[in-house]
Amino acid sequence: MKFFKKLSIRIQVLTIGFIIVAIVPIIVLNAYKQSSELIIEQNTQYNKELISIMKERVSANYTEVSKLMVNLGYDATVQNFLVENDNLKIYEVSKKIDSLMDVFKNTNSDILDISIVNNAGKVVSLKGSIPDIYSLTNRSEQDGAVHYAGFRKASHNSDRDKFLFSMNIFSLGNKATYGENAGFMMIGLDSHSLNKEIEKYPRLAGTNFYLFENNNIVFSNSNQDDNLIQQINTPLFEDQQDHTIIETNKGTRYIVQSLALPEIKGKIVTATPISLLTKGLQPLKTNSYILIILMLLLISIPYSILMMNILKPLSKLMTFMKQLKTGSLNILQSKVSLEGYAEIEMISSEFNTMLHRINNLTNQLIQSDTQLYQSELEKQRLQYAFLQSQINPHFLSNTLDTIKGIAIAQGSKETYEMAGALSRMLRYSIKGGDEVSLGEELQIVKAYIRIHQLRFSDRFTYEQICPEELLQLQIPKMIIQPIVENALTHGLETLAAGGIVRIHVEQVDGVLMITISDNGSGIDPARVEELNHLLQSEDKNTILNEHIGVANVHHRIHVKYGDPYGLSLRSEQGKGTAITLSFPTVLPVLHDVNKIS
Repeated sequence: MKFFKKLSIRIQVLTIGFIIVAIVPIIVLNAYKQSSELIIEQNTQYNKELISIMKERVSANYTEVSKLMVNLGYDATVQNFLVENDNLKIYEVSKKIDSLMDVFKNTNSDILDISIVNNAGKVVSLKGSIPDIYSLTNRSEQDGAVHYAGFRKASHNSDRDKFLFSMNIFSLGNKATYGENAGFMMIGLDSHSLNKEIEKYPRLAGTNFYLFENNNIVFSNSNQDDNLIQQINTPLFEDQQDHTIIETNKGTRYIVQSLALPEIKGKIVTATPISLLTKGLQPLKTNSYILIILMLLLISIPYSILMMNILKPLSKLMTFMKQLKTGSLNILQSKVSLEGYAEIEMISSEFNTMLHRINNLTNQLIQSDTQLYQSELEKQRLQYAFLQSQINPHFLSNTLDTIKGIAIAQGSKETYEMAGALSRMLRYSIKGGDEVSLGEELQIVKAYIRIHQLRFSDRFTYEQICPEELLQLQIPKMIIQPIVENALTHGLETLAAGGIVRIHVEQVDGVLMITISDNGSGIDPARVEELNHLLQSEDKNTILNEHIGVANVHHRIHVKYGDPYGLSLRSEQGKGTAITLSFPTVLPVLHDVNKIS
């Protein structure tokens, strides 16, 4: 699939079209083949059922005729005829037998004739249509069962073809010895009764039926095809209910089925032309070919439209893009014109807009490079000025050190301490780097508090609790001092004496917690809730000016470390305020001296 996606649209469209053109005929021809097979299968099953009915009909006739011949042959009147020698009495008995034969014939409409011969050669016949009955008598079996005696075509004595069945009649012991062969009986059955049975099935119109007796065809419902009869009159088709397809020398293909008829020593065969079965499918086949042609036309039309409205404009666009690869700036000022679908024209418009923007951006880039170069020059100038400006803080620091010396000489301890603390804070503020150790930060806080203690004559005390192992952890520079300043300015401002500023440092679940508390006037609970809400919303603009230091500290921590680190405030009016700063545990970076050297 990935390979197919990488092909051009033209090849993809041609491939899809070819697949559709190839699949449609396959589907149509497969449907035609399946329909033909279904029809052939249904016809085969139908013929199979019919020849089974034919066989049952023949078997039923044989059974019925057997019973009839036994009943007639061993009737007392017939027995008297067989052993009687007096011609007059034979004549009288013959009349009775004629009446008896009429009765038996009426029980089976397929009976054409009945003949009885005694040992003296006397014959009683219903119609007299079996002229060779004497020769058949000599060829008959010697038992008393009913046997098939052959097939006889119509003659001047008989207008119908018939099947002959014979039986020896034995004496019952009235005037002759019991069990002695007393005579011979023969019955002729109408062979056209099978044709009447076939006519009951109109769906079989066009199906050829053949009845063979001892490899001789004795019945057919259609004109005989010698080549077809020659092929089916073989041992292969003695008893083959499953269909077989054969082809004659004329090119006609038949579906052949057969079933043995042991009662007449023959078989019944059906042969159905395949062309007859699939005749109804010819319109489907013709329509299928028409459908394929229409499909080709329908595919070629949209393909042509696709070529004109998509592929041709895209080819033009690709040619223009190759020109862009040459790197010429002049091509950016030109435009490409594409005609086709609305989407193609939109692509053309957007592409030209993009070219215009690229041209503008290119010009801006050139201008920006020029400005950047100028800015770099200005930056270098400013850096030089910054280095010069460093002289002033150093000058102030050196001046403070001089004041410390004078204070010592004059014996002013407070002046010495204040100047020393201020000098440390000044040097700390101009120190490079954004992060410092917690120990350094606490030293600066301690210096800041000492300045205020000297200023306010020890109106408050300072307490610090910090485990020594936490002093090396890294925190942002000047992050605690604004909170301490807030405590001195707002918390202890109203106290004349007894104020306490306390810093408590601890580590809880990997989080560094620094709490700055005082025992000052505290804050109203509603105001505390409002300040915490504003801190969480990070909307510094809404925080009052007197707490801008608190907001800045929270913002610095939150920006640097993200959630959940920052500042939280709690206070109780009249008892004091506590502000907790939370940081991740950041260890100092240890440098490998060997690598640095």
